[in-house]
Amino acid sequence: MTILTSLLGRRSAPPLERYARMVVLAVLVAMAVDEIFYAVKDWPLHDMDVYLGAAMRLRTGQPLYIPGDVAVDSFWYAPWFAVAWIPLTLLPRLVVAVLWSAVLLAAAAAVTVMLARMGRNGPMLALLVGSLLFAVSAGGNIQALMVLSLLWGFNRGSGPLWVAIAASMKYTPILLALTYVARREWFKAISAGLLAAALIGPGFVLGLANAGVRSQAAASLLGSSLPAYLIVVVAFALLALVGPRRYSTLASAAAALLALPRLFAYDVTLIATGASETKADGSNR
Repeated sequence: MTILTSLLGRRSAPPLERYARMVVLAVLVAMAVDEIFYAVKDWPLHDMDVYLGAAMRLRTGQPLYIPGDVAVDSFWYAPWFAVAWIPLTLLPRLVVAVLWSAVLLAAAAAVTVMLARMGRNGPMLALLVGSLLFAVSAGGNIQALMVLSLLWGFNRGSGPLWVAIAASMKYTPILLALTYVARREWFKAISAGLLAAALIGPGFVLGLANAGVRSQAAASLLGSSLPAYLIVVVAFALLALVGPRRYSTLASAAAALLALPRLFAYDVTLIATGASETKADGSNR
């Protein structure tokens, strides 16, 4: 099946289906052009500067987490990530900017290619996710690398490690471990939890608990209604546990997405992890 056929549907498909796919494709293309245009126009790398700033604070003996700080661009990740950036503080910002941008764009491209090869609707999903990852890479956010690690590794033996790393950066991806529970892969589920705790735990020693989360900075269920937030997140978590096995990863990824206290457009790319369900037959473990 060619990419064009995947996007527009087979010629033998009902006219209404082909028309609907054309409309969806047009919307996705327009969105992709918009996202890419504004990303290339600016390319601020403000999140990269947040990572560098956190690493510099550690390097100079200052607090990693700023008490009471609720700014949108504050450092919220686990301490290990700031430690990993310390060597980069010794390089000129321009060098770091070029290297980090190249890594993120390579990760976004890899995710796009992997999704495009996944089934009938893969190219559509690739167009959506790829453009969003390209745009967020302009800000220097690690999202593309995180999505790549989950898409590539979730169903492998190393899956718990990638879930734990994602959880140490965005926290809610620990809900992806619900899929391991649904599959009765107890060792993986427990390993993901323990690894995430080991990565995040030192953050509380360094003051993570004293830093607030500004959910109003980006529209989210938590910022709108706590009851609705709890109901929807729990519903998807239960769906991941007791729903159809083939949709377990998609449901757990949706739970992780909706559980985010701040919800940006690029966070939708976390749903791409659900595409890994097509590889869950054990052939790639």
